[in-house]
Amino acid sequence: MEKDLFKTLNELKNISPEAGYSVKSRNLLLAEIKNKPAAKKFSLADVLATAYPRGPIYMALSGIFVILAVTGSVFYAKNEMTRHSLVVEADEVNSLIQVKLNEITYLLNNKAIDYQNGLEIQTMLDKAVDELKQASEEKDNEKSLEKIKEVQQILVQIDTTLKK
Repeated sequence: MEKDLFKTLNELKNISPEAGYSVKSRNLLLAEIKNKPAAKKFSLADVLATAYPRGPIYMALSGIFVILAVTGSVFYAKNEMTRHSLVVEADEVNSLIQVKLNEITYLLNNKAIDYQNGLEIQTMLDKAVDELKQASEEKDNEKSLEKIKEVQQILVQIDTTLKK
């Protein structure tokens, strides 16, 4: 009985379909796959397309894009103009300071100064140096420009003191 069982199992193991049957089955499966529509994926775009026509959506999105582009460019241009105006103003103040320093140097070289005026000028020069140090250490450009303008005022005071 055991030998019969092994013999039957070996015979069953070697069973295979006929060549015509396997070709026919494969063709039937391929035909069924071709006829079956692909499963459609669900997306938010499909919901929006069925709920709203696409024209207004595209117009709204392009409008938002244009608004963002314009506001961004205006913001950038305003910051650049502010930065440029600060640089121009600082250059003007620096040139005025240089002119005052040249005048002071000329007056110091060509005029005798009494002791009291000398002390006053020295005090103002020390104050100007301190203000310039603070301006160079300042991180805010506008505050730095204010410090430089204060130095300019101090130099004008020194100039008037020398002209007395």
